[in-house]
Amino acid sequence: MKKNTQVNRRGFLGAGLLAGSSVASWLTGCGGQKNLRKAGKRQPLDARFTYDIKAFEHTDPKLLLYTETAQIPTDFQEPKRITAGSNGTFWIGGDQAVKRLGADGKRHSTLTLAATPQALTVAEQDRLFVALKDHFEIYDTAGKLLQKSESLGPKTYLTGIAVAGDVIFLADAGNREVIRCDMTGKVIGRFGRLGGKDGTPGFLIPSPYFHLLIGGDGLLWVNNSGRHAVEAYTLDGKYEFSWGQPGMSIENFCGCCNPVYFTRLLDGRFVTSEKGLNRIKIYDQKGQFVGVVAGPEQLVKDREQAAKACANCNIGFGFDVACDSQGRVLALDPASRTIRIFSPQAT
Repeated sequence: MKKNTQVNRRGFLGAGLLAGSSVASWLTGCGGQKNLRKAGKRQPLDARFTYDIKAFEHTDPKLLLYTETAQIPTDFQEPKRITAGSNGTFWIGGDQAVKRLGADGKRHSTLTLAATPQALTVAEQDRLFVALKDHFEIYDTAGKLLQKSESLGPKTYLTGIAVAGDVIFLADAGNREVIRCDMTGKVIGRFGRLGGKDGTPGFLIPSPYFHLLIGGDGLLWVNNSGRHAVEAYTLDGKYEFSWGQPGMSIENFCGCCNPVYFTRLLDGRFVTSEKGLNRIKIYDQKGQFVGVVAGPEQLVKDREQAAKACANCNIGFGFDVACDSQGRVLALDPASRTIRIFSPQAT
């Protein structure tokens, strides 16, 4: 067995082979709920518990619906997030800045920040909303700061941001909950804490990949990565339904916590991104598997680094994704530090 195809079975399969209360037990047992604050030291497992993932690194060509057509350098040492804007523009965040690029990849502007942008979204009038670790900031198209919230707490670790009307939704991976704020940063609600009494399943977030967006259906969509699900909520935080199943097969989500990122095409289909066994896939509006944008063999050259990221969730090796008006999928590659553009294959 080659070294670059071996990973810790507990770290890779984890919750992917468990469900329901077993997931919570696994997370508690391995310290998954503490990963964001302090990485625990683990003894190497017996060789019987290693797993060869080589068989899953091949993607059936019949399932590939997209072809890579371009790569755009980000000029970031650590590219972090990507989001689509209007008129074919898109925004990328990394290091301590956010850049606005045109559809051709040319830079339009650069916004310098005091810290690393953890998440981005663009709302009406091209206002840019930036989540930093414990607060958010709002900018206009000229880069003028319009609003800066107060800190949302010492344990807060924001990793997602979405806007609906005058309400801002923040994915807090530190407290494993979604925060609802007004435009000033005043908290108007919270939901999703594990064991809470708000009627939600509770968010199992073993690693700092916790994303959300507002869909064209008017629902708030959130990835509950430890449950291997994408969940729908009303804008006041009421759980509606979810889709997604744990497993190693191509239509499922594997590892301890996937999908790590997701977005939606203009027709409402979902685009998901997984780490560890890096895969970008398409699902229909009801969560039924449709096909693949790119598999591990297209996305990753350094398989050993990907395997390490699978066994250690603190290693960032997920591809954030966005979609443009042409139906292209834009994948932010943390290894090559580029935006990789995948276009639909001709039918």
